[in-house]
Amino acid sequence: MKKIIIIALVLFLVTNLYSQQKITLEECFESAIVHHPIYAQKALQLEKSELEKEQFRKDLLPQFTMSGRASYQSEVISLPIEMPQLDIPELSKDQYRLALDINQAIYRGGIYQKQRELENLDQILQQLEVDKNLYNIKNDVKTLFFSIILLDHQKKIVLTYQDRVTAKLKEIESLVEEGVALQSSADRLKVEQLSISQQLKEIAIQRLALINNLEQLTKMELSGTTELIVSTVEIDDNDQQRLEFQYLMAAQRKLEFSKELIDARKLPMVSAFATGGYGRPGYNYLSDQFSEFWMVGINLQWKILNWNRFNDQKKVLDLNINMIETQKDDFELTINMALNKMMAEIEKTENLLKDDPEMIRLRKSIAENASNELNQGVITSSAYIDELQLLSQAEINMKIHEIQLINSKMDYLNILGKL
Repeated sequence: MKKIIIIALVLFLVTNLYSQQKITLEECFESAIVHHPIYAQKALQLEKSELEKEQFRKDLLPQFTMSGRASYQSEVISLPIEMPQLDIPELSKDQYRLALDINQAIYRGGIYQKQRELENLDQILQQLEVDKNLYNIKNDVKTLFFSIILLDHQKKIVLTYQDRVTAKLKEIESLVEEGVALQSSADRLKVEQLSISQQLKEIAIQRLALINNLEQLTKMELSGTTELIVSTVEIDDNDQQRLEFQYLMAAQRKLEFSKELIDARKLPMVSAFATGGYGRPGYNYLSDQFSEFWMVGINLQWKILNWNRFNDQKKVLDLNINMIETQKDDFELTINMALNKMMAEIEKTENLLKDDPEMIRLRKSIAENASNELNQGVITSSAYIDELQLLSQAEINMKIHEIQLINSKMDYLNILGKL
């Protein structure tokens, strides 16, 4: 029973370790975006937008203003008559006033609702700006990811090439011992072995540098990763979802709504007010005594003439909307041209891949013939190595074309904004 438990535990650990050694491109995308410093701006912008809308709401609350004043003036109100029977008080030239003013908005033409909606549109623009910057990070991740995959495939092919050279070296060394082949033939193969070892070291160093950069972007632990996985890419349609285009459309919506805010400012505004205070004089200007005073009322403000400024502001907004429309047309033209160019690249790579298997088959046949000729002393080991290198290069070219095809399709999706 204990043995069964230990075996099960070992299998679990091995399976868990194996699963940890694989990583997908989508996982790298998600991790790079979430851990990028710009990502924090999304929450900060949302908090800022809520504070802005809270400020608009507070404009609807009663506004309290405390004011005070002390002054001395050259003359005051006086009556130009003298009556012995009547004591006419003389007002003081020094005056004092302390008052509290309260103002409550009653009707503002719907400005509050328009301001809130305009802030929502502005917040959408800010979020799209952040999303654009984050989306560009995906391309950096993709470039590193595919570079690592390419090196991994190159390493596998080089290792296969190394096995072929090693196998042939054993054959030649046997022939040298029998006196059928020259030692120089074996030495050339040994030199090629050293060259292969150098290539593998270069690949390891390059891969480590790429892994380190990918770790910097994604904040993932990738040093133990032995396999990078990219799913099959299919191109379904040409409907573009570029964030730049969405940004332009959102900017147009904001400008359109700004015209509604201008219309709201044309309407009359009604508010209630109340004032209470203490000073000398009060509202009875013929009294020279300190007294309390108060006043309540309704205030009406209506800009019935502003020399056509509102209409001019709306014309400016319309011009900006038309300018953005031209930017959208230019952007669509650029996108379509980029799509055509990338589709041509995809078709070219697909055509190359059709010929690659036949080229590899022929190169294998040539290399096998060269191997037999080397054993028979018809050709030198250098000629054999040349044929092996050509076979290895053909195999590498096929892997390059396979990776290029996937990468080109992802570039196509990237142009559409669907990466």
